[in-house]
Amino acid sequence: MDETTPIRAVEMVRKIRDDLARELADKSPTELITILNRAGATARDEARRQQRSPASNPRMEPSHR
Repeated sequence: MDETTPIRAVEMVRKIRDDLARELADKSPTELITILNRAGATARDEARRQQRSPASNPRMEPSHR
C-alpha cells in the first residue's frame, strides 16, 4: 500500500469544535454538566477496558532488553 492520504488536522479539529459548539449552544449549565459527566464516564470505562485487553499489535509495544 504505497498510497497515502493527507490528513488536514487543523480543518478536522475546527469542524469537530464547531459542530460540538452548535450542538451544545442551547443547553443549560445543568445539561452541560450531565453531558460532560457521561462523556467522562464513558472515556474512563473505555480506558479501563483497554488496560485489561492485550495489545492489538504486540510488535508496537516497547521491547525490554
